[in-house]
This record gives sequence, C-alpha cells and structure tokens, in this order.
Amino acid sequence: MRNLRVFWPQEVSSVGFVIGWLHEDSIVVADVVEDKDPHTLLRDSLIDNEKWLELEPSCHNAPGILGQFVAEGEGVRLRWSDDITTGTQFSTVYYKRPSLYHMRFYSVSSLNLDITISEHEKILIGDSKDTLRCDAIFETLRPIPKSSHLLSIVCQLNASGIIAEALQRKAPSNQRPTSRHKVALPRLPVVVRQCMRWLVESSIRICGLSASLFDSTIRLKDVSATVQQVDVRLEQFSFFPSQIALISTRSRRDIATFSAQYINFFNNAWLIFNDVVVGIAVGAILSENHVYFGKLLYTYTELWTIEHLITALRWLDDWPVGLKLNTNLSRALSLSFITLTTIWSRLLRPLGPHFPHLVYFLGISGWSGLTMILSLSSDMVSLLTIHIYLSYLAATTVCRRIIITAGSLWNLFRGKRYNVLQQRLDSWDYSLDQLLLGTMLFTLVTFLSPTIVVYYALFSGARLAVIMMHAGLETLLAFMNHFPLFVLMLRVKDSQRLPGGIILIPGRRDHESRAVNLKLEVIQGNKHILYWF
Repeated sequence: MRNLRVFWPQEVSSVGFVIGWLHEDSIVVADVVEDKDPHTLLRDSLIDNEKWLELEPSCHNAPGILGQFVAEGEGVRLRWSDDITTGTQFSTVYYKRPSLYHMRFYSVSSLNLDITISEHEKILIGDSKDTLRCDAIFETLRPIPKSSHLLSIVCQLNASGIIAEALQRKAPSNQRPTSRHKVALPRLPVVVRQCMRWLVESSIRICGLSASLFDSTIRLKDVSATVQQVDVRLEQFSFFPSQIALISTRSRRDIATFSAQYINFFNNAWLIFNDVVVGIAVGAILSENHVYFGKLLYTYTELWTIEHLITALRWLDDWPVGLKLNTNLSRALSLSFITLTTIWSRLLRPLGPHFPHLVYFLGISGWSGLTMILSLSSDMVSLLTIHIYLSYLAATTVCRRIIITAGSLWNLFRGKRYNVLQQRLDSWDYSLDQLLLGTMLFTLVTFLSPTIVVYYALFSGARLAVIMMHAGLETLLAFMNHFPLFVLMLRVKDSQRLPGGIILIPGRRDHESRAVNLKLEVIQGNKHILYWF
C-alpha cells in the first residue's frame, strides 16, 4: 500500500470537482470548483491567462481534474479517480495559498538577498557586464537537483492562488489583465542612458585604480574613505536600472529573484533617502556654526597631536618612572621625533585660520548624505595625524630591525645559520672571532632594545587611538550604507515575504485511517536573511 500526501488549501471548504496536480507520492490541490463541465472551465480559464503562462514552466505541467468533493449525510467525502485510490492511504497537509501579488511564497530554503555575482561566478559566465543575479536565488541547506520533486511541489503550491483566481472568474477572457493596462515608465533617450552608464562605469574604474608601492598593490579606494564611499554609491546606482526594469515587469516566473531585487532596491532607496535627510540636517548645523567648530577643531588638533605628543617624548627622554633608558639613543630618538612633529606643527599653523572653511565645506557636503560627511571626516583625521603615522612607521622599522638582529645573533650562539636558498636553519661552525663579535653585538642590542621598545610602544598607542577613530567612523558608514532597514520593516509587518523554508506541524490524527493531519507553514526569516550585508 502506498502513502499519498494531499496538500489541501485551508481556504477550500465547498463541494465540487478537485483541481490540482498528481505526483507519485503527493497530490497538490489548487481549488475545488462547482461546475457541470469542469474540464471546459479549466481549459478556458488557463489557456490565455498571462499569470499562469508565466508560472507554467516551473510547475512542469498544467493542473487536471483529480476527483470530486461531495457531501454525504452530515459530512463530506472525497472521491478520487480510480488510478489514485487503488491501494492508497492518504495523509492531509493543510496549507494557506500564498499571494504572489503581495510577494508571499513558499521556498525550500532561506531567501538569499545577495543579488551580486561572486568572483567565481564571474569567471564561469565570462566577461558579462551584468553584475546581478538573474537565476533563482535559492540556496538550499543541502544539494537539491533543479528537477527535484520537492521543488516542483513548492512551485505548484505557489501557483495555487493564481489557479484559484482564474477559476473563480466566470469569464476570464474578458477580465484577465493584459500588458496594455500596464503603465509605461518614462524612459530616457538611448544616447543619454549610454552616456550615464559610461560615466558611472568610468568613475567606478577610477575609484578602483591601483598602484604598486613597496612590493604591494594599493587601490585608490583603499586609501581614501571618500573615494570608497563614492564607489559604494556608484555601485548601488549601477544596480538601479536593472532592478527597476525587473520590478516594473512584476514577473512571477521567478518570484524569489523578483522579491530579492524588490527588497534590495527599496532597502537601498530608503537608506539613501535617510542618508540625505540626516546629512542635510547635520550639514546645516555644521555650516551655521562653522567658525566655532573650526576653532575647536584646530585647538584640539594642536593640543592632542602636537603638544601632548611632544610632552610625552620629553617625558620618555627623562628616565620615566625610574626606567633607565640609554641616554644617547633616547636623546637621538626623542629629538628626531620632536623635530618631525615640530615641522608638521609649522606646516599646520598657517592653515589654522582656514579650519572654519574646512568645517563649512563638510556642512555643504551633507547634501550628498551623512556618509559623505563621515568619509570626509575620516580622510581629514588621516591627514591631520600624518606625522603620527610617519613616526609610527619609523619606530616600527627600527624595532623590527632590532628583533631580526637579535634573532640572527641568537642563531649564532646556537651554531645555526639561516639558509636563504633552502629557507631553513642549517648547522654551521663559526670561528672564535665571529663568536666574539656576535657576543659584543648581542650585548649592544640587549641594552639598546628597551629604549627602542618604549618609543615603539608610545607611537603604537597613538596609532591605535587613530585607528579606533577610523573604526568608529567606518562603523557608522557601514550602518548608513548597508543596514537592513527595509528587511526589518518586512520582518515586523509581513514576515511571510521573507521565507526561511517550510515546516510541517503535526495536527489531529484520523482514527479511521490512523493518518496524521499536518499543517504547512513558512519558517520566519532567519539570520541568513537579516545579516546578508
């Protein structure tokens, strides 16, 4: 005896002919109609229905007449066709017909909102200018073939609402929606669209320009936070034409792709709108008080990055907390770093009267959004602390050379020598003169290393403070650019638009057939959806 799962819509309670799909171990019921000629009704309802024609390829075949739902006495009874009932035991799974118009649908896994194509996929598809996904956006938790039986059932469950809507119309040929009722969106001339696209692509290439420096490749957008922010906005704007073209069609052929594009488009639109509104407000405050903020910025810049730094260097040169450093080396390092800081202060002093204009420019940039103010502020912090970064590089280089030298001398005492070709340590017999020279150098390095480490610790702490400032600004930029605002709104308002898979909930047991009735529900969106950015 075989078992058949019957997917029955919760909205159906009337008697009539059962319309749906038949599988080897499942039956998907779309609707029950009361008509004397259900075959003609079904054929006339679906033959020219545009909504069904879009969904038919994913459903693999058209629905048919499976049986009859008839009333017997005080209850009702299902009469299936003979090829279904022969040696069959039924178990019912109740489901709620989804509304594809409101983008509610079932899926076998979480909805993936990452609409961009990965680098591996770009290599597979070749040099394609389209950087958005055009295929289904389902990432199953386990591999499922495209022709999977489960995927077919899920597609038919999603199409059941369209089938029921078409069957309930007595004259579908006169009431079906056609393409001429759609409102055509205004389109720019082809030349203008091509120029705008060329301008955006050229700007993105400029932001991605790279240069080789000290055996490493540095891109322009990795150096400047402002350039990186411009690149993020240009990338978002480059996605808009494809997203608008797909959203305007309201295609149901791949509801997952359409839903992902819809959510991403409006999430980016909301973020940009909020960014501009908040940026204009913050920019107005900065512009109206640019004199006060400019003087405050110059005062604290000179106080914390110049005066306090020079005070700390002089304190280290005066045997701090009883720590006896090498006097000559400490004096040389202290004077070198103080000289560099003094040169920077002399360059900064003539720019002091122009700091209010700098703050006013930050306020004007607020019309491009709060993210532009934050990115310009991050670049301004980098420029105002450039002398700290150069001092940190010098201290790091000296400390690194001291550590390498100490390691080489340690290998000398162990009778080892580093083999450059083989990249390993080999045993080696050193002469007495080499051992004596190594002993003197090791003693020198041992007594000089505390002085160098102390100055390295000072500038490492200063550099860490600057990095923490950049981290705070980058965190705010990430929230303003990628916060899932629209997704969270959907999660609260209509969580069925963010499917996280399907689940079967046990219900009451039929005592006659001992079959358990189940209820099909959508798993609410999980972390994979909320944290796609």
